[in-house]
Amino acid sequence: MGAMERRALLAAMATGAAGVATGLLFGRRLDEPADVRRADAVDVTLAGAAAGAVGIGAGLIWGRRQMSRRPPERVDIAIIGGGIAGTLAAYRLAARHPGLSIGVFEVRERIGGRLWSVPVAPITNEVAELGGMRTPMQHRQTLDLIEELGLRTHPVHAVSPENFVRLRGHRMRRGEVQCAGQFPYHLPDDLAALAPGDFIERLAQAVGLNDLSLVGGDESGAWLDGLSYRGARLSFMTAGDLLTEEFGAEGAAFLQDWIGYELSDIAASKWLGTVLSVSDDDYVGVDGGMQGIPLALAARAADAGVGISLGWQAISITDHPDQSGGLTVHLQQAGQAHTRSLRAGTVILAQSGSAMRRLWFNSPILQRSAVLSRALSHLVENDSIKVYLAYERAWWRDLGLQPGKSVSDGPLRQTIYLPEDEQGRSMILASYSFGRHALRAFPGLESSPDDTESGRLDASVIRDITDALSDLHGVSVPLPMDGRGVRWGDNTLGNDIPLWGPGVEPWTVADALAEPLERRRLFVCGDALSLNQGWVLGALQTTDRVLEHIG
Repeated sequence: MGAMERRALLAAMATGAAGVATGLLFGRRLDEPADVRRADAVDVTLAGAAAGAVGIGAGLIWGRRQMSRRPPERVDIAIIGGGIAGTLAAYRLAARHPGLSIGVFEVRERIGGRLWSVPVAPITNEVAELGGMRTPMQHRQTLDLIEELGLRTHPVHAVSPENFVRLRGHRMRRGEVQCAGQFPYHLPDDLAALAPGDFIERLAQAVGLNDLSLVGGDESGAWLDGLSYRGARLSFMTAGDLLTEEFGAEGAAFLQDWIGYELSDIAASKWLGTVLSVSDDDYVGVDGGMQGIPLALAARAADAGVGISLGWQAISITDHPDQSGGLTVHLQQAGQAHTRSLRAGTVILAQSGSAMRRLWFNSPILQRSAVLSRALSHLVENDSIKVYLAYERAWWRDLGLQPGKSVSDGPLRQTIYLPEDEQGRSMILASYSFGRHALRAFPGLESSPDDTESGRLDASVIRDITDALSDLHGVSVPLPMDGRGVRWGDNTLGNDIPLWGPGVEPWTVADALAEPLERRRLFVCGDALSLNQGWVLGALQTTDRVLEHIG
């Protein structure tokens, strides 16, 4: 990559990361007939207006360069996975070891993993964050990386007292809610008198956490060690059991409905850590989209000579036959029967939980690792639905609603209103459903929209969601001008969101997972087996620990 291209790419990261993503999608199709390219260019131009023309141009340059690469036969370091962990590892290792050959191999046709930012023209101030959408202000390591990459941020509003809570058919403003008894749950008097926040304080005291200032920044960190409920360690019981035993079935239902998540199968320690470790009001997003972080990392890695091969899946890992200590990664082209063998001195697995499980199943080397086998066996895979709808005007403003979320016990669960652009157009995250509830909400999303369509929704799904919005808000909601969505939980490409289940204490296995597996140059990183699952921070922490061992 020349100096001019490099400067253009860095400018793109700073001014329009989503434009780079769109450029990548278009760059992937450069070998199509010219008339097809011209038609697509119209869409690209519109999306570029939303995300930054500089970003589109740089994305095209980098997309064209990278998509043409085929997997090599041999590298010094092979990184499996092109999300945050994989691109960070590639970027750091290329800087530290400029003489080594490094390759990144990603099964999808895009960089980013569960960070997927989609421009929705003609809206200019926001993108549809179909994956991760924000980072808490407490995650200093993530904010430092964003600053290092030259990306800009903006505040993301989580709650507003003006927004709705609609539970069991009763709709109220959040600021009007004083106690659980205002909603028709069958609660004993002591619970009905509690404010929603008091439920969490009571739960913390019940498990022995009497001083909330002791809560650490890691959601599954060592601060949870020793906490128990009626003699049972929190890490060895489910969240559903803990909530039901303390509050009864109706109290547990109220608390989960109020929060907007249904995560009863995960470990009680993980649930409590998730609720207590992250505030509900201090977040930031990345201008142009969170996907800009791995795109910027991948661009810098490529500039340093890292090869990036998209559309290739690791199906097994074996020792190299010559017993030299090297490893062989067996790759398969996505959607094809074509396979290749890649020899590597060091292999870093930077994958989702389900992808690592599939690789483990086909790789005796991984099966012999007791710590990895135990960790993978205690992951609970969760479904999630995210749907964005775009409007010519922010109709919810007529109801006095503000940027932030409304919650309900219906199919939408969380509905998040985004700020308007200069022309008054805006989007809402019309459905954000996580856990068991996502399995039941909107069957039309069971087959998730794929990357090539940028998450574009069918008209029938949009109508179903519009009906649910009308019910939540008590008005007839207009049909949007565009709709994008995804169901995370389709594991064919590793689209799972794994969280720690009962039976393991993550703070005791985290360091061991950073060590080489089975005395080989074989490492594991990524948020799936971290202390902060589902956050960029988890990927950064595990990757940094692996890099310390590699040197």
